Amino acid sequence: MKLPPMNRVVMLLLLAPVLTAQNADSLRADEPALVADTAEGIQFFENKVRPILVQNCHKCHSDKKQEGMLRLDAKGAMLAGGESGPAIVPGKPEESLLVDAVNYKSLQMPPDRRLKPEQIATLTEWVKMGAPWPPGGEVALQPRKTALVVTDADRQHWSFQRVKRPEIPVVVSDGLPSPSYNAVDAFILAGLSVKELGPSPKAQKRELIRRVYFDLTGLPPSAEEFASFTTDTTPDAYERLVDRLIASPRYGERWSRHRLDVVRYAQTNGLERDDEKPNAWRYRDYLIRSLNNDKPYDQFLKEQLAGDEMMPLTDDAIIATAYYRLGVWDDEPDDGKQAKADELDDIVATTSTAMLGLTVGCARCHDHKFDPIAQEDYYSLTAFFQNIELYGKTPDVVAGGVPVNKEGVFRDLASGGQTLAVAEKKEPPPKSHILVRGSALAPGREVRPRFVEVLCSSKESMIPQLPEEKHRETANDKPVVSSKGRRTVIANWIASADNPLTARVIVNRLWSQHFARGIVPTPSDFGHTGQPPSHPELLDFLAGELTRDNWELKRLHRMMLTSATYRQSSRVANEKAVMLDPDNTLLWRQNLRRLEAEAIRDTILATSGSLNLQMGGRGIFPTIPPEVLSGQSRPGNGWENKSPLADQSRRSVYIFAKRTLGVPLLESLDAASADTSTAKRNVTTVAPQALILLNSDFMEQQSAAMADRVLRTAGNDQAAQIAAAYRLALGRAPTAGELTVATAFLEREVARWQDMSKEHPELVKPADDKSNARILGWTTYSGTWSLREDGGVQVEPAPGAKIVHDDIKLGDGTVEAQVMLLDGGGDAGVLLRVDNPVSGTDALTAYNINLRKDTLRLGKHENSWRALTAVPHKLAENKWHDLKVEFEGGRIRIFVDGAKEPQIDFTDPQPLPVGKVGFRAYQIQSAVRNIVLTQKNRVTKLEMKVDRSTPIVLEGPQQRALAGLCKLVLNLNEFVYVD
Repeated sequence: MKLPPMNRVVMLLLLAPVLTAQNADSLRADEPALVADTAEGIQFFENKVRPILVQNCHKCHSDKKQEGMLRLDAKGAMLAGGESGPAIVPGKPEESLLVDAVNYKSLQMPPDRRLKPEQIATLTEWVKMGAPWPPGGEVALQPRKTALVVTDADRQHWSFQRVKRPEIPVVVSDGLPSPSYNAVDAFILAGLSVKELGPSPKAQKRELIRRVYFDLTGLPPSAEEFASFTTDTTPDAYERLVDRLIASPRYGERWSRHRLDVVRYAQTNGLERDDEKPNAWRYRDYLIRSLNNDKPYDQFLKEQLAGDEMMPLTDDAIIATAYYRLGVWDDEPDDGKQAKADELDDIVATTSTAMLGLTVGCARCHDHKFDPIAQEDYYSLTAFFQNIELYGKTPDVVAGGVPVNKEGVFRDLASGGQTLAVAEKKEPPPKSHILVRGSALAPGREVRPRFVEVLCSSKESMIPQLPEEKHRETANDKPVVSSKGRRTVIANWIASADNPLTARVIVNRLWSQHFARGIVPTPSDFGHTGQPPSHPELLDFLAGELTRDNWELKRLHRMMLTSATYRQSSRVANEKAVMLDPDNTLLWRQNLRRLEAEAIRDTILATSGSLNLQMGGRGIFPTIPPEVLSGQSRPGNGWENKSPLADQSRRSVYIFAKRTLGVPLLESLDAASADTSTAKRNVTTVAPQALILLNSDFMEQQSAAMADRVLRTAGNDQAAQIAAAYRLALGRAPTAGELTVATAFLEREVARWQDMSKEHPELVKPADDKSNARILGWTTYSGTWSLREDGGVQVEPAPGAKIVHDDIKLGDGTVEAQVMLLDGGGDAGVLLRVDNPVSGTDALTAYNINLRKDTLRLGKHENSWRALTAVPHKLAENKWHDLKVEFEGGRIRIFVDGAKEPQIDFTDPQPLPVGKVGFRAYQIQSAVRNIVLTQKNRVTKLEMKVDRSTPIVLEGPQQRALAGLCKLVLNLNEFVYVD
């Protein structure tokens, strides 16, 4: 069937997200979205999968014994299988006998005990990933017969040698040194000259401004910024643009996202309950702040590893140590000792890959199979962290009413509030042992803290003097009680210019984001299983520049971005270069890239005019469809009432990071998993991406907002509307062909909407919003709430409906409010010193100043209700009653309707700590208004206003058609790719 011209174009537009760009050499639509045999996949296998197989399977299924003719110690053997068939089908866990057996279906393995749910989930995920396995998986890997001995030959590996500043090659153009290249270009051109190749032409100014905006801020330039730069003819226009973007607060938001991937940041614990890690968001804000301030990178690392040991102690240094709390945490482990070993493994594995680019975690159960890293190296590193208190879950109350965790998980900040942080035990650090096969139940030889041997020039240099060894008691030569300082020792070693890896690794991470490929293509593996650098001298030059210039990252950004290499066109126009260097390893052109998930979402918001640039805070909760929430083990748990529309339009870096629940748009576009460190994201091209970019509520809202923006700019002129849509989305005017196609589309869509409004008016009529009112600045927990004409907020009868202010807290001071009791025989009251509120009748901790129609009560919620005292008191219905409560320590005085003496005067011997303010009702229609707090002569009135920001609804046929066009423009390849 031959389609009309407009249909053909619309079909192309509809398919845009699943059509690869011509020059996107890293994407193939016919490739499965598997990560088998990538560095990340191999690391996942070594850290997570191999220990399960070794501990539970190899006794019966390895080189020494093969029950059922099955071996599980080599990938080739697993693919071949045994008597029952292949053990695994990569990418298809539902067809894999191994997954079937551990789930105790047709087979039951291991036969004596079932694996833990998290172990089964790990094996399932591994098979789903494509069953990544390190090289050598075709045959069984033989264990070492003797202990690993590090030799001088081992130290000759390129990344284990100290950084040496190379000479900058001389760049010659027309026989004379060229002034248009910087040092970066000198190294690149030297590599090209070996193949007798040259660089590509310079990118167009429109392409260049878009490229540098996305690289530095993750946002597109506005139409005005496009016009200003493309018409600026001054010689330093580009350099000034780079300086301005590096100084933008958007820079920290963009580059913190890369770092959050590497440190596997999330705000929840993972596993089945996936509860929140309170105040983890402060770590994300710390990253943004540090990057914006260009904090020296060595200080940045030291703060995260040992900020609490630094002097003078700052809030940032304390917040930084939340790094230790970011991983997955099991709140009900079957084996406490093994849980600690697993948590230490997570710290060592993440620290080594994120900061050193070395897979030390692969030496947990045995000497590293490919790098000269002994099992002793691994456990000697864990010894630096042995005294860290494990993450806890139950807050205690201490004198002064400050909530802290019994393990010291939370720390008070001088600037106010609390943060998740590291804490150490008070006793001397425990001894460290090599764990046989990684099992905490099989401790072996004792080891002491020391550095990785192959990275040290001698055995003496790898053994540090520990703080407790510097301060011994003269009487009995025993170490002092505190181990404070051990983590400073490892931090100083990692963040040293003498460390051969640290500077190289971060330089390579920066380079990989600007050129879509690292100088070392495996950013978190600089060992033997990683790939060697394409330009080793350039890597060492940049690493040397970093350490020489106070570890300042912004200077390196500027050097890379102002190079002629970066400013090249990405177009493939050199047949010789394509033949000699098809992967563009030598960088004879810039690489075409697709934007990451967060940048795509943020760009849609910016283009529609909806983007909210508010920074910081706990995070936002975009609307997630009920069918997605229902897939959780506890549907909807931990994903609060959707944020107001204005908040939902904030940047993606501020979306609440829940391990077991992702925003579908971001998930479909390859957002990073928070379960493991991600150095380089997958880039897939699959149909669900197109479906969600065309059919989701988010895209409907944003295309309507964009259409509204176009209408305000272009009025009712159709050609002007099309031109405005293209300028907003792409920074350019439409071509003549695009204008013709878009005009025909609009005309047809207008006619279609006109016909539909006549035949099916109910389909085009805007739906009434019957949802529960969202009160700005407050969070509701069950119940139906609405704003009254007299300024009060009313709740309908429900068992324990409550509303809690998001920010304001009360310790000592006075609270005044007006309360009205309406229909029903229950009770209502003001909540004070609220903590841990969730949906449920008594699911919170708080005092309840409780009113019934015949009684005044003071009660206490501690996940149950307990009346502290009560007095008879008649309260009229349908009338506002004045309530006043005074707090001083544990003493609570309650006054009703202007009484001069308190109706209740009670002292609680175990007072609740500082907490939030709220209102609760039980089986009664009631209302509250005019809540005022007075603390230390500071008066705060808590406003109660309904969030009236609602999605833009375009009702007329012309407006609806324009919204459809805007949606198609937002789906063009050109919109999500960077030339």
